[in-house]
Amino acid sequence: MKFNYSRLLCLIAALAAGALPAAGAWSQEAIAKADDVAAQLPQSIKDAGELRIAVPDTGKPLAYKEGGVLKGMDVDLAQSVATILGLKADIRLIPFATALAGLQSNKYDISYGEFYVTTERLKVADFVTNWQDYSTFLVKKGQPFQAKALADICGHKVGAMAGSAELATLNSAALKCTDKASVVSAFPSINNAVLALNSGRVDGVLINRGGAQESIRVDAGLSASGEIGGGPTATAVARNANSAQLLQALKAAYDRLIQNGEYAKILEKNDTAFGAVKSAEIYQEGSTPPKYSF
Repeated sequence: MKFNYSRLLCLIAALAAGALPAAGAWSQEAIAKADDVAAQLPQSIKDAGELRIAVPDTGKPLAYKEGGVLKGMDVDLAQSVATILGLKADIRLIPFATALAGLQSNKYDISYGEFYVTTERLKVADFVTNWQDYSTFLVKKGQPFQAKALADICGHKVGAMAGSAELATLNSAALKCTDKASVVSAFPSINNAVLALNSGRVDGVLINRGGAQESIRVDAGLSASGEIGGGPTATAVARNANSAQLLQALKAAYDRLIQNGEYAKILEKNDTAFGAVKSAEIYQEGSTPPKYSF
C-alpha cells in the first residue's frame, strides 16, 4: 500500500488548528435517532417532523451567538434531543422573560432556560429536569459590596435577569429590609446586567453559577460571592393536548443521553459538568415542586 504523505500532512495541520475533535470529545454526529424513544412522541409532532424549541439568550455557557451560530449547552442539548426523537430542531433564540408566554401562545413546544420548578410556573407549563444549578452574586473586585447572603442586599442596589427565579428571590428579600431599603432592577439579559454592574448602576447581580463563571472568565475585574439557593433546573413544556406524551418522550431522550454518555460529553464541552444530574424527572400541574433553599 502506498503511503499518502499528503493526507498525513493534512491531518497534522487539522490537529494543529483544532479542526479535529479530541478523543472522547462530543460531536453532534455521534447522536442518532432512537426509535423506541421517538415512538413515545404525540402523533401531531411526529407528523410535523420538527420540534419547536425556544432557547433564552442567557449567554455563555448556556446559550449565545458567535459568528452568527447558536452555541452553548442548551443548544447542544436541544439539537441532541431532537435528533434522538427523529425530529428537526427548529431553535429560536429569545429573551428569557418571554419563554413561558411563548409556550402558552403555542409558539414553541419546549423551552430551555434552566427553569427552577415553582408552584407559580406549574400553573402555566410542565417541566422535565435536566440539570442543576445555584445562584451567586456577581460583584466587582475590591468594592465594599461582597454579599454572602440575601440579607446583605439591604441598603444596596442589586439586579437580576427579568423573569428569573433570581429576580423573584431578590424582590422577596428586599421586602424584609427594614432599616435600609434595597433597590432591585430587572434586566433583559445577563449582558445588560453586567453592563449595569460595571457602570455602577447596581452593586451586585444575582446570577446562576454557570453565567457567573463565564462573566468572570470574560472580565477579570468581577468575582462571585456566596451560594444562594440551588437545586434541579428544567426544560419547560407547553401544556396542551401534546404535553403528556411529549413529557414522557423528552424524559426518555434525556435519560438516553445520560445513559450513553453523550450528556456528560455535552456538559464537559460547555464547562457545565458541575450541574450534571443522574436522571430526568417530570413535574406537571399538581406536582410538588422540588425544595430550593432560597
